[in-house]
This record gives sequence, C-alpha cells and structure tokens, in this order.
Amino acid sequence: GVDGGACWGNMQASVDFREDVVNGIIKSICFGTVVTWIAVYQGFECPPSAEGIARSTTRTVVYSSLAILS
Repeated sequence: GVDGGACWGNMQASVDFREDVVNGIIKSICFGTVVTWIAVYQGFECPPSAEGIARSTTRTVVYSSLAILS
C-alpha cells in the first residue's frame, strides 16, 4: 500500500553512494581475490585424479566460505 514514488524517494535519501555502493564494490573485489587465490592454490596442490579434484573442489568451497564469513 505504499506509493512507488515515496518508496523510491526514501531509498534514495537513505543510500549514500560513496559509503554504501563503493564499499560494496571494494568488498566484492577483495572477496573475489581471496576466493580466486584459494581456488588456484587448491588447484595446484590437487592430486591428478577424479577423487583429488573432488576433494580439492570441496576444500575450496569450505575454505572460501570460512574466509568470507569470518
């Protein structure tokens, strides 16, 4: 039941471009870099077998999740 113009105006008033949007972009670049380095390391240390690839993939997902959440 809220007017669309009022909703849009309140959102524009409460979101600061420099603080909110730029910080989000910086965080996404940092997290992407961390996840990429974890994946590259796990890929280089991976045993050359189907089981080794599966374990390294699982380890990459777990380590990346822990790195982002902590």
